[in-house]
Amino acid sequence: MRIVLISPYFSEGMGYLENCLPKALVTLGHEVHVVTSTGQVYFNQPKYNQIYEKFLGECIVDPGIKEINGFVLQRLTFRLISGKVFLTGLYSKLKEIKPDVVQTFDPFSFLNIQVILYKFFMKYKVFTANHIMESVFPLAHIGKNRKVWKRVHFYFTRTLPGKVFNRFIEKSFPITIDAKEIAARYYSVPYHKMRIIPLGVDTQLFQPAESRQMQKKRLEMRMEAGIMENEILCIYSGRFSEGKNPLCLAHAIHKLRSMKEPYKGLFIGNGLQAEQIEKLEGCIVRDFVLFNDLADFYRMADIGVWPREESTSMLDAAASGLPLVISNTVQAIERIENNGLTYIENDVDDMVKVLLQLKDEKARKQFAINGVEKMKNNYSWIRMAEVRIEEYNKALN
Repeated sequence: MRIVLISPYFSEGMGYLENCLPKALVTLGHEVHVVTSTGQVYFNQPKYNQIYEKFLGECIVDPGIKEINGFVLQRLTFRLISGKVFLTGLYSKLKEIKPDVVQTFDPFSFLNIQVILYKFFMKYKVFTANHIMESVFPLAHIGKNRKVWKRVHFYFTRTLPGKVFNRFIEKSFPITIDAKEIAARYYSVPYHKMRIIPLGVDTQLFQPAESRQMQKKRLEMRMEAGIMENEILCIYSGRFSEGKNPLCLAHAIHKLRSMKEPYKGLFIGNGLQAEQIEKLEGCIVRDFVLFNDLADFYRMADIGVWPREESTSMLDAAASGLPLVISNTVQAIERIENNGLTYIENDVDDMVKVLLQLKDEKARKQFAINGVEKMKNNYSWIRMAEVRIEEYNKALN
């Protein structure tokens, strides 16, 4: 099967769906092309140069073709329309590739409009997705009688056009139950055309420190970072933004240290909260690292903590053998059932209380075993790719 995945941006060495899914599809024996813009991930963020450039490179790169992990990456020039990506030359590129299936990752966008219009001339099947969950969806948090103009604007630019264009898709893949509801309510994706497929984990890369070599590496990295054997290391990876709020974890670590509790925090990433985090006792800040290197950092830790919004890093950490602590507002609760705990969002004292519940090594170990098993059985990228192929085949047949 010849599959084209359309993404508004792409950065090498990251662990996002647009990096991992094509690799898994290739493993299953399919020809895969990722068609994207010349923009890096976060290319349009106001402080890209300060936060991401050192790690990802220049925000805009040259157009061109490159093979990565068995799939073909094809970068096209683009225009931004109302902040959204419109790929120039996409029609010609699809005509050249002659795909059987085209998959986008949004419930409705300019890219969706492009591939749906072009399908009438090339007869491929169109699939979409939705990765927007309630915790990061602004309209879900606006009161019914407030900012009516935003609701009206969204209706005429997303909801209403979605009713027309989503008639021509085969299937859409929301990643959680709340993402499914948002796709239906705000983007007019029909319920009968949706199937929930969660984001996946590279379970070959992310696995617990069971071998002697991994255990040795864990101890070496802890010693290098100044983490004592008896200390409990909590790890967070991602952006240091208010939306993610790793500062809450940093304050909790600081408070635990003042209580003479053996906790430390490792924060991997960058952002506006970096300077504040670094000033708090027991907190270590490290810049972004490549996706392939993250597994070693998860294995050197004892608990994975994501204080606010959901992150695919949660799944990677669980597969690496870490119990999780996440916000009580997260609706994708299946991610931490029997392998983690929730705390009251942004409540430092409650974060302290929950982290103390994981002070017992036996409790952490049982959560770790449960999490690793769950990731292997339910969240591996290969399994997620197999489910998509099932749906692609149904449409083609």
